[in-house]
Amino acid sequence: TTLFRSGESFFSRGLIHSAKSLKGVSMPAFKPLYLPLRAERTLRLLAWRRFRNLAYNEPIFKTYCKSYGVRLRLYDDIPKLYGKLDIHLGDNVGIEGDALFAGGKIYPKPFLRVGDDTYIGYQVRILVADEVSIGRHVLIANRVFFAGHDSRPLDPIRRANNEPPNENGGGAIRVEDYVWIGNSCTILKNVTIGKAAIVAIGSVVTKDVEPFTIVAGNPARVVKRLDEYRHYFEE
Repeated sequence: TTLFRSGESFFSRGLIHSAKSLKGVSMPAFKPLYLPLRAERTLRLLAWRRFRNLAYNEPIFKTYCKSYGVRLRLYDDIPKLYGKLDIHLGDNVGIEGDALFAGGKIYPKPFLRVGDDTYIGYQVRILVADEVSIGRHVLIANRVFFAGHDSRPLDPIRRANNEPPNENGGGAIRVEDYVWIGNSCTILKNVTIGKAAIVAIGSVVTKDVEPFTIVAGNPARVVKRLDEYRHYFEE
């Protein structure tokens, strides 16, 4: 019995020593072997991702929409949907992963409208009170938050009872054509962002943004005008 335990201990120590020795071992990147393997992995993952979106995610998401155009693209997963919300999508709309669209309980028929050729980035959050309308050729970067309502009432008792805000706690958000909204911006209720405007990264938009301007900061203010591009839209 003593010999057996001694042998077991010796064997165990050998395994532990071998395992520790392997910690410092790494395989060299032998390019003639690993470059084809890298290419195979990339193509396989892209093909599976596209097939999953085309055959599963996109058709399911369309069943939640009141209307949708051609060539809808979900780049990762189905957006999270909460509450009652009428969704209308134009042609060539692209939506990145982990998006969230939510309809509030303030108005009876909240709706979200997204125009043609508009892109919605990763982790975009859109809370709709009565209307959030996004135009054509709009670029919305990652983690942008559209706060169409206040989420909670000002009244502390109603808030403790998990009641929605009243009508003053919600409003429309309108984004006109060719707007670019940078990463991690917040767009508050009762705001219109004018045509071809740019909202700089991290800005908090509390009031209307004039067309052909760049706004930045918290609260967002005009930092530059883009009047030289107005001729693109003149009739």
